[in-house]
Amino acid sequence: MSVAILKDKKLYLENKELPMKLLDKKVKVSYVNPIEEWYERYTVDHYRSKYNIGKYDNGMLISISNKELNYETIIGQFKDIYISILKACLGKGYRFSKWDLKRFNGYWEGEQIVLPSKEKLLDVISKKIPIMIGGIHNYKKEDVRSCGKEYCHTHIYLYNIHHHLPNANGSDRSLRDIEDKIERHLQRYTNTRKRLQNIIRITPVGVGAYKFTDTITPTKLYEYLRSPIDNPDANNLMNYISNNRHLPSIQYPLALVHYNHRID
Repeated sequence: MSVAILKDKKLYLENKELPMKLLDKKVKVSYVNPIEEWYERYTVDHYRSKYNIGKYDNGMLISISNKELNYETIIGQFKDIYISILKACLGKGYRFSKWDLKRFNGYWEGEQIVLPSKEKLLDVISKKIPIMIGGIHNYKKEDVRSCGKEYCHTHIYLYNIHHHLPNANGSDRSLRDIEDKIERHLQRYTNTRKRLQNIIRITPVGVGAYKFTDTITPTKLYEYLRSPIDNPDANNLMNYISNNRHLPSIQYPLALVHYNHRID
């Protein structure tokens, strides 16, 4: 058997030099990083684009920086806030009464959030009725908005609101106009006369820190809303809303509000 030998960049077979051309440059080897490939395929932004998931399909978070308001005042506003949001989305042609709203209040001692049954919640979702969770936090005592008295501010989570928003992916001005209209309708609850920048903040759910934990579907909503009870250590928005972290000695009950009739 003949053996080819490489010597001094020349190839010899039975002492005879064979023609061979060696590459002067290094061969560039490419490979796929499995972690990078997974990230590109499964991050929420790519997932949203591929499956045409709208901006607010996972829900809408509204944070209101109230001025000099306490828990008792804010908790009494939740039904009015719900109606104001619906009117901003649906227009003047729709009329809503607080008598047509269902409200579930959590407990100071016991379960912080009270829900309808899972079957009832799915029925509400199927009728395209927005479901609102209201939570209240204290400002830090040293925060200028607290005025040294630990006043409170509001967090609102809305699910199913995307059915009543134009162009859910926000590719034109129509969605931004409705977002702006919601801010104007909620201005009255800030307890300030001037409409200051960022005093009301509207953001989609399932992005940023909660990109991988807040992908919510109708069949998963019930368990997600019960996170403060069944899974309090989960890093998700519901647990953030439920946790009064600046005054942990007081944990305020959450409130759930929804309309009683189908919205077409």
